[in-house]
Amino acid sequence: MKRYKHTKEKKLTERAGFYVAVSVCLMAVGMAVWSAYAALSGSLSDSTDGGDGYFSSLSSTTAQAGQDMTGVTEEQEVQSEYESENPSDLTESTEAQPQEKTRGFTLSETRADETNSTEAKSALNPMQAVLKVSDNLIYPVKSQKVTNEYSENSVYNNTMKDYRAHTGCDFEAEKGENVYAMSSGTVKDISVSELYGVIIEIDCGDYSVYYCGLDSELMVEENTEVNTGDTIGTVGLIPSENGDGDHIHIEIRVGDKLIDPLSVISNNG
Repeated sequence: MKRYKHTKEKKLTERAGFYVAVSVCLMAVGMAVWSAYAALSGSLSDSTDGGDGYFSSLSSTTAQAGQDMTGVTEEQEVQSEYESENPSDLTESTEAQPQEKTRGFTLSETRADETNSTEAKSALNPMQAVLKVSDNLIYPVKSQKVTNEYSENSVYNNTMKDYRAHTGCDFEAEKGENVYAMSSGTVKDISVSELYGVIIEIDCGDYSVYYCGLDSELMVEENTEVNTGDTIGTVGLIPSENGDGDHIHIEIRVGDKLIDPLSVISNNG
């Protein structure tokens, strides 16, 4: 009986120890959770109050960017003041790389590129373009002899030794011979081309006529009016067609469409 009582007391003691241990573990877990919560709350408070957290770092970065932009603006202002005080430097820079012009294209572009570009932009078919020219044009020189006809297909060029489209019509003429205005209009542009020599563009309203390969001594100036048959210059050189003998090269455009000059020249001209 005594032994049974001792065993019962032992079991009660072990059970009480178990509950105490569980209670201690629960208290430890609670304290850990509370510590984590307190630490997180403190971190958020510091960030919101403008401490060393994320928002503070972002503000610092923004301020630095603003200073950099201010520096750029100041440099631009200094550069602008320098350019206004030294315009000759800009002029020298521009003049160091001169570019001759020809029909709105720089010499770095090939003749084939020019033809393909203008043909692609044209909204007129060949017949519509020809019908836009209501005038009866005259021949540009007395001989009226054609040496090379208009061709959109590539043909052999005796001077350049390659194949390319011949987007104009060549008329035989001796060097120094007079060149006549094929129709009335306004001299829109006078330019020099490395390939086609001196060029006069005459705006005739719905179309423009280009006289290529003139001598540098011209009889007209830009923005002057000319009448059909007026002498506008004399025959000169066409560098890209020297192998074909002396002649004048004529091109006609209706908008962006090139047409055959012979299709609008009067046989009675």
